[in-house]
Amino acid sequence: MTKVLLPVGVLLVAAAVALAVLQPWSSVAESPDDAEKPVTATAELTTLTSDLRLNGTLSYGASIALPGRGGTITRLPTAGEVIGVGQAIYEVDGKPVIAMRGDRPFWRDLGVGVEKGPDVRQLEQALADLGFGRNMTVDDEFTAVTETNVKAWQKSLGVPQDGIVKLGDVVAITAASVRIESVKGKLGDPAGTSPLTYTSTTLRVVAKLTDAQAREILPGTRVTVVLPDGTEVPATVTAVDPGGQPTEKEGETTPATANVEFDDPAVAEGIGLRAVKVVFATSEVKEALVVPVTALVATTDGGYAVDVLRKGGKVERVAVEVGLIADTKVQVTGGDLAAGDAVVVAQ
Repeated sequence: MTKVLLPVGVLLVAAAVALAVLQPWSSVAESPDDAEKPVTATAELTTLTSDLRLNGTLSYGASIALPGRGGTITRLPTAGEVIGVGQAIYEVDGKPVIAMRGDRPFWRDLGVGVEKGPDVRQLEQALADLGFGRNMTVDDEFTAVTETNVKAWQKSLGVPQDGIVKLGDVVAITAASVRIESVKGKLGDPAGTSPLTYTSTTLRVVAKLTDAQAREILPGTRVTVVLPDGTEVPATVTAVDPGGQPTEKEGETTPATANVEFDDPAVAEGIGLRAVKVVFATSEVKEALVVPVTALVATTDGGYAVDVLRKGGKVERVAVEVGLIADTKVQVTGGDLAAGDAVVVAQ
């Protein structure tokens, strides 16, 4: 049974490649030279999978610019440093700017009397996660209990305990930690412009796509990533970017890409930002009778055959139908051929 995992357009390309591979044997004679001892391979019954291999690069994901704020920069991290929630990303006017878990930027001062809002809920949840949620209900209202917990948190940082989280005191990050990608600011610079960029701490793969592939490949597609040392590891396409966005260079646009995440991110630790291969299964045949492509002989009637080495050393030519082709293997059907038979291969 054949299961198609990617659209037909991809398979047509594979078929065209297959025909090109087979063409060199079109002139092979119909009868082997009995005087020579043939080189053989064994026909086998197996699952045959055809695949699409794309170039990819290990990446920490999108680069995010830290928003600027008022004041003067008094401390900066170093590129490559990992900052976790509750820790200072950098320092302004001698006061740390703290990373807090959250999906949206903080946009106002937060204290008793402020209007209810989702930013209050985000702050309260972040405080609770850091251990400063005593008697506090996480909701949209900044209460006296919230203020008490803010003061306790401020005391732990060694900053004035006024119970108010001012705009710029904290930065929302969407993960438990971030990796400092680059540091643009310098000590003593105004903090009004973005001083640094950061990324995720988890390596993933960014695979290059054609426009057609970007339309065909869907998030959730299971793939195999081949690491630089040849190790094959499972992964999943989590997002597809069709590209086409203008870049800083006139007339150029961003390429189509797929974001691929490992089942176990630890497999990529220590590898660095290196090139990898991303393998997409395009079609699969279970219990396929398979022989090497080099066992195929093109016959004068436009078909194909294989030469089977029988007992006693006799070679018998058996007509076959060609099915799925994957790398150096081909599915064959029809004729007096079975798993375990020795087939002659071209040298």
